[in-house]
Amino acid sequence: MRARIEQDNIDHPEYGAWTADCILRQNESRACVGNHLNDPRVPQKHKRREMMVIAGIVPSAKWLAKIKRRSDVGCRLCKKAREQCGASTNNLPEETYGHTNSAFCDRMATTITAAHCFIWRHLYASMQAVQTPTSKLRFITPDKESSMNTLWKEKEVKQICSRESLTKKTAELIQTISMKEHERERHDFDPTTFYGNRFWNPNAGWHSDQQKSSNTVHCTV
Repeated sequence: MRARIEQDNIDHPEYGAWTADCILRQNESRACVGNHLNDPRVPQKHKRREMMVIAGIVPSAKWLAKIKRRSDVGCRLCKKAREQCGASTNNLPEETYGHTNSAFCDRMATTITAAHCFIWRHLYASMQAVQTPTSKLRFITPDKESSMNTLWKEKEVKQICSRESLTKKTAELIQTISMKEHERERHDFDPTTFYGNRFWNPNAGWHSDQQKSSNTVHCTV
């Protein structure tokens, strides 16, 4: 990673995904998993579940179909959630471990989002707790979410860069993000407005900025 930074080659992941890059960092990778599984303080049922995930044998609908124990791979949790609100149960997403542990699962979305927010609040609180008077990192919204649009209106971040300058610098990056099928109609109607809203209106998590920085805003999306 240090070599890639020196070569100014960090715009794309080395191993195909940013998650893979993180897991495959030097002195990290599977060694951390091994240490965790060998820790006697970790409950055995937690270890068993984690080993099933690593082995790819979590009894999801897709895995059960793979071993001929189920014919339908549709997510059972999504089906229940849709039945409860009277929505159609056609075209259910595949039930995999990754799906049921993501906000894309209709029934788990609220729980997963709450867990995600709790973890990020804890991380930011931990980083904020070790700040010193000489630290340049300043946390702006550690206890709530704000869209980029709201942030630029309410917070003193215009000294970092103007709204117009940030829009221009992020335009090409925003267009590289894959488009969901339900977004296509809005994109085709007005591409310029679509990409503008995509950056300025979604929640941008808890933001921080570096004092005396000229053109960078550090945020978690």
